Amino acid sequence: MNYLSFEYALPLAKSLLVAALLAGCKGDGSEPSPDQPKKGYLVGKVTDTQGKPLKGAEIIADNTWLYNSNLVTQSDANGAYSIALPAAASTYQATAQLQVSYHGTKYQLDLRPDNVEGFTQDGGVRNFQWALTGEYPDHDGLFYGGTITLDKEINSGLYDVENILFTLTPDGPLIDGSTGKTLKLKSGPPRSATYGKLADVPIGRYRISAVHEPSGTKVRVRNKNGTFAADGTVTLDFYGKESPWYCSNCMVIEYSE
Repeated sequence: MNYLSFEYALPLAKSLLVAALLAGCKGDGSEPSPDQPKKGYLVGKVTDTQGKPLKGAEIIADNTWLYNSNLVTQSDANGAYSIALPAAASTYQATAQLQVSYHGTKYQLDLRPDNVEGFTQDGGVRNFQWALTGEYPDHDGLFYGGTITLDKEINSGLYDVENILFTLTPDGPLIDGSTGKTLKLKSGPPRSATYGKLADVPIGRYRISAVHEPSGTKVRVRNKNGTFAADGTVTLDFYGKESPWYCSNCMVIEYSE
């Protein structure tokens, strides 16, 4: 019987151990399907507002047991993604975001999940879609559309903002490239969560006009701390992820008689 000397046996043993570890990391070598759950993976697809594959969205698997230990990837040209989950026991929550540049302003948009439940290392399927409007499925009062805050001009005598009808006419395509519709919106009633606000507005550029319905008189509108135009209307974009008013994807307009 032949025996390897110690000086040759030790390196060989190390090589075999490394090979075994690498094989364990590679699994069975198959790519996980974005449609089927697979142990050890979060998978899914991301689509745009028209239901077409969306490339470049950021998907985050948030480890709910450990702070600042998120796993992050991006969707590919087919809108598909996969994230390998560590073997250690934990629970995860999946979210997705999209960075969009619109009229020279950067927006960070949350994408709507088809399932908000957590998952474990056993894996899960979570699909996301870019939504222009709608309430978050797991956060009451938060919307995928933008929020417009209505501020009374300091010298104005209009104290019933809930009686002002605002007309928003799209000036060009919306943020997703689609054609928007003219919107007629009013503030929520006093003491409501939407009082002094126009909530869940598809993000875009709008020409805005207003009228005080009880009196039928035109109401002038302008950008916050801006200048009233002669015709009383204003054309505005939403602020993106960096706003001077400590809000994201919002707009602030002032009104006066």
